[in-house]
Amino acid sequence: MHSVPSVRVRLLAHVEACRPDTVCYAGAVGLSGAILSDPAARPHQLLFAWLVPTLAWIASLYGGDYFDRELDALVKPHRPVPSGRIPATTARNLMVLLIGAGGLLAVLINPLALLLALPATAFGIAYAWWLKGKGLWGNVSRGLPTALAFLFGSMTVQPLPAAALVPLALMFWVHDSGSNLLGALCDRDGDRRGGYLTYPVLHGDDATVRGLTGFHVGWLALAVAWPPAFGDRIDPLAYYLPLAGCAALAWISLRGVVRAPRPIARAVGVRAHEVLVLERVVLGTFLIAAAGRVGLAALVCVPSLAVTALARRMMRGRYEPAG
Repeated sequence: MHSVPSVRVRLLAHVEACRPDTVCYAGAVGLSGAILSDPAARPHQLLFAWLVPTLAWIASLYGGDYFDRELDALVKPHRPVPSGRIPATTARNLMVLLIGAGGLLAVLINPLALLLALPATAFGIAYAWWLKGKGLWGNVSRGLPTALAFLFGSMTVQPLPAAALVPLALMFWVHDSGSNLLGALCDRDGDRRGGYLTYPVLHGDDATVRGLTGFHVGWLALAVAWPPAFGDRIDPLAYYLPLAGCAALAWISLRGVVRAPRPIARAVGVRAHEVLVLERVVLGTFLIAAAGRVGLAALVCVPSLAVTALARRMMRGRYEPAG
């Protein structure tokens, strides 16, 4: 007979499930959409722009743990759901609750936000339930909600996002599709054992590295090309300087897997992903500075980087052992 986990064990399991090393990102992207649309956005608008994507992000994490419970039981039994520290039904119910809460808040700030909330929910669930094991389709579907979070941020300050923001939304989509592909490379061996036909499982390491390179070049090209065409009200120095930092960190991450012996060891992929989770915090906040709110950008970015780095260090052995 299994003992019931203590309250402390269950609380720590929920902290682990919420991935504190990734949770700062989605809200920052929403804030960027709001500030870029209206640098003078009011505090309650900024709160909604940050909170709704954050709730959606956490919901997707619980959903992933719920739908992956059988695979995790096989290859990652230490994780919260297969270890029994969080019941599967609890993970499912929290996913539903957080989706509902986020959707309600989104509609309260702008009823038209339902146009984004519905596809974000559909693709988030479809990824966790089915698309994850469908090659590149899974990676692309997982990147879409971040693009929608950016557009939702814009909709907290105006009825519909400006067409000029679409290339930046596409940038976030391409970037996060690549980030997810890197995560799939880390999980390649376990996914193969579990029968998940992810892109690395189907096509191997060399094709995956080419895909990662293509995603990296794609998001960076979109980011570099945006100001001359659409960014007439942004500060070029505050835009391109942090973007150069993002590009450098992304290249460090990519170089690690490009130069690694084949097959690429899981530890190499995990280290590359650790660099990328820091890079995307900067990517999620640099538009705030470019729109003229440098102080707010620093207020969001610096603590988020600290939380991400500290949480990654603390969670490395618990959640992502680099075996």
